[in-house]
Amino acid sequence: MSETELLLRELFKSLPVQRLFFDFRLDSLSTFNAGGPADVLFLPESNQEIQTAVGICQKNEIPVQVLGRGSNILISDRGIRGLTIYLGRNFTKISQAGNIIKAQSGASLAALNAMAAKSNLSGLEFCTGIPGSVGGAILMNASSYDGETKNVVFSSRYLSAEGEIKTLSLNEHQFGYRTSVYNNLPSVILEAEYKLKPGKRLEIYGKIQEFQIKRRNSQPIDKQSAGSAFKRPPGNYASKLIADAGLKGYRAGNAGVSAKHAGFIINYGGATASEINKVFEYVHNVVRDKFDVNLEPEVKWIGEWSEEEIQWKSS
Repeated sequence: MSETELLLRELFKSLPVQRLFFDFRLDSLSTFNAGGPADVLFLPESNQEIQTAVGICQKNEIPVQVLGRGSNILISDRGIRGLTIYLGRNFTKISQAGNIIKAQSGASLAALNAMAAKSNLSGLEFCTGIPGSVGGAILMNASSYDGETKNVVFSSRYLSAEGEIKTLSLNEHQFGYRTSVYNNLPSVILEAEYKLKPGKRLEIYGKIQEFQIKRRNSQPIDKQSAGSAFKRPPGNYASKLIADAGLKGYRAGNAGVSAKHAGFIINYGGATASEINKVFEYVHNVVRDKFDVNLEPEVKWIGEWSEEEIQWKSS
């Protein structure tokens, strides 16, 4: 019996069959619109279902990959082995009580922001236009304009490597620039609580509209991308270095650097993950050779990548 067949048999015994999918192509679940198939895809609805699925995989030594809403990642054309847990479809509940908003980790930042505004709560306006999920935002301490995740997250819950559901509060998250304790903590982020401030609805919506206009005017929001391609290097900006290297608008086949904002690498339509990876590599190498700066990707490489394909990231 193959590894996949063993996994399916165990999962079918314990989880809803209608939310398990075999050999599911993941390009439609990625904002890059690229990537190969998952051996098995699961769409959980509760913490307990995630706990069960991860436990089965641990018992059978099957790899597990968790995806939020498919932004900030590049999935290999060869896909993902083992079990892929996708949170962005059924694991998206949001609730509000007083000035606290609670959200499952697959909820979109857009929905979270909308709930806050509707409830006259301020503090999440900076999320406007960020295409990610609650879990991804906590993992990477998402920030934009005048705010960042660390200023509004009150607590979060996660599934530990030992299969226990635990809670982190305030400074335990160890937030930094594009990082948190979760980057070094084997876990599945399950949900978060945000502590917000009462505000005036018109002012909140006015700020959201202001940020929407800024993004529309400066970023390629109509194109397929994973968001910002590279982290900000100390004392500089990735987009400026890329533009100064003459790469703004650079294109190789169906992938390239946005002509609108050099900090974005985009899929013009039909690009493979391998083609997108090569654009990342080319941009990284040109900037390194011209300015002696090693740009660090903000995007995460997911799935079956060979060392040869991604060796440039450590060069």
